[in-house]
Amino acid sequence: MKTAMEDQFYEHILNELMEPVCVLSTSGAVLYHNEAFASCFSLSASAVGTLFSDLPAAYRDVSCHADCFLQGRKIKRKKAGMTVYAVPLHDQAGRIKACAEEILTAPGDKEGDGMAAAPSEELILSDAAMQDINLTIQRTAYFDSTILIQGETGTGKSVLAKHIHHSSNRASKPFITINCGAIPENLIESELFGYASGAFTSASKKGKPGQVELAANGTLFLDEIGLLPYPLQSKLLHLIQEKTYTPVGALKSKTVDVRIIAATNENLKQHVAEHKFREDLYYRLRVIELFLPPLRERPDAMEPLIHFFLQKYNAKFGTHRSITATAVSALKDYDWPGNIRELQYVIERIVLTTGSDTITSEDIPPLHNTAETQEPAEDAPIIVAAETDFDTAVAAFEKELLTRAYKEHPSSYKVAEALGITQTKASRLLRKYSISKTRAR
Repeated sequence: MKTAMEDQFYEHILNELMEPVCVLSTSGAVLYHNEAFASCFSLSASAVGTLFSDLPAAYRDVSCHADCFLQGRKIKRKKAGMTVYAVPLHDQAGRIKACAEEILTAPGDKEGDGMAAAPSEELILSDAAMQDINLTIQRTAYFDSTILIQGETGTGKSVLAKHIHHSSNRASKPFITINCGAIPENLIESELFGYASGAFTSASKKGKPGQVELAANGTLFLDEIGLLPYPLQSKLLHLIQEKTYTPVGALKSKTVDVRIIAATNENLKQHVAEHKFREDLYYRLRVIELFLPPLRERPDAMEPLIHFFLQKYNAKFGTHRSITATAVSALKDYDWPGNIRELQYVIERIVLTTGSDTITSEDIPPLHNTAETQEPAEDAPIIVAAETDFDTAVAAFEKELLTRAYKEHPSSYKVAEALGITQTKASRLLRKYSISKTRAR
C-alpha cells in the first residue's frame, strides 16, 4: 500500500509538470487536477469534487474522458489547438475506476503510443457486467471467430459490435451493418450477396455488389439475425464455413475474407426447437456468445450513462445543464424497459424542456413501470395441471420459481444467490423464460 508520503511525492511530481492533468471518476467528478490544469483553465479554487458539466467550457470542449470510458482504452483527441491524451485507470481487479487526461496546449502527435480516436458511442464499460464482457472481447477481438450478441432491445448490441470491430485488427477496414428484419424477404438475398448482370428484370446491367463484398477484410454485422429467412440461413452458413458465396444469378462463386458478428433480441434456441432457425447455423454463430444485460441489472452504469448523455446533448444543443443527485436517484428508480435507448431519449427531452441549467427531479417527465397481469402471492403454492407432461410441468415450475425470485431480487446475481445456483445458470434461465422485472410483478 502507498504511504501518505508517497502520495505527497506523486502529487508533487504532477504539480511540477507543465502540462495540465485532470483525473475524473466514472461518474464524471474530478478526483484530482494539478496546478497547471487550474492555471490553464483559470480555476480560482480547487475543482476536486466538481462535476464535469460544471467545469470550464474550454476544457469540456476538448475532453475525451467519456470516450475513454466508453472504449476502455487510451485515446487521443485534437481540437482548438490542443491535444488531449486520455488513459483509463484500473483497480487491482482490472476494472476501470477513473480516467486521467493530459492536455498539450500545442498540437502534438505521439507515434506508436497505441492510442486511437474512438467513436462517440453509448457504450459504458465502467460497471462490473460490462467490464466482464469487455475482458472477453479483448481476449478474442483479434481472432476471426463468429460472435453472437444477445440482449433486449435497446441494450446496445450494435454499439458493442462496433466496439468489437474497433478493438480488432480489422479496425481500419469496413464495418458493414445489415438489418435482417428491415429488408423485404424477396430482396434480402441480393442485398446480402449482390447480383450478377441480368439476374432479374429490374437488375442493373452491371450487376451490384452485396454487403458481404463491401465488408471484405472487415466485419459484417447481421442485426436481428433471428429474422433471417430460413432458406437463406444455409447460404449464410456456407459463407461462414467456406468463406465463399454466390451472387444472385451468377455462375461462379466468390471468395471473401470477412468476420461475422450477429445480434438478436429473440430466443434463438426456441426458434431452433420450432424449426424457424437452423440448428447448425445457431451453433456456428455462437462460437463466442455475449449476453448484454438489461439496464435494470446494471445499476453501476446508470450514473455514468446519465452524465454521458447529458454531456452529449449539452454539446449538441449548446446548453450547460447539470443534474442533482436527487434527480439521478429518481432516474435510477425506473425499470427502463427500453434500456439505454430509452434513457438516451429521456435525457435529450429533459435537456430540451427544462427551464433551468440545473436539472432537478421535478424536471423528469412521467416514467411509468407497466405491470402486466397480477401474479399469485409469494407464499402461494406452485400448481401444475395434472394432465401436463413431465417436461412441460418441470418448465412451468421452473419458470414460476424464477419469476417469484426475480420479483423479490431483480437481478440475475441476486436470483442466483437466493436459489443457490450459479449466476450463469440464473442468467440463462431468466433469458429462457423471458423473465424481466416488469413481467415478474
